[in-house]
Amino acid sequence: MKKKFYSHILTIEPVHNKMLELELQDHEREELINILHSHIHITVIDIILSELDEGKKNEFLHLVGVKESEDEAWNFVIAHIEEGEEKVKRAIDQIITDFVNDLDSHSE
Repeated sequence: MKKKFYSHILTIEPVHNKMLELELQDHEREELINILHSHIHITVIDIILSELDEGKKNEFLHLVGVKESEDEAWNFVIAHIEEGEEKVKRAIDQIITDFVNDLDSHSE
């Protein structure tokens, strides 16, 4: 998976640990991780865009989509969104918690 601008605050170890407890094939684990990463990415982008005005949205999307600059994109979030890191971290942590809980509920 390609490194994202928020990778430094992304920890999916609890998901990996839970999946090790389950009887999953490698391709199933890989697919679940891909789904998780997609969900996280969409949520993070949504949170950030909801906090920015129109002009800043375009600037941010350029950094992420065209320039593909992780450092510049993250610095942009920190500079333009109050408590940006905390908001993104809370959202990611909630997704991870929900995902682990879903895995738990399907393993019973």
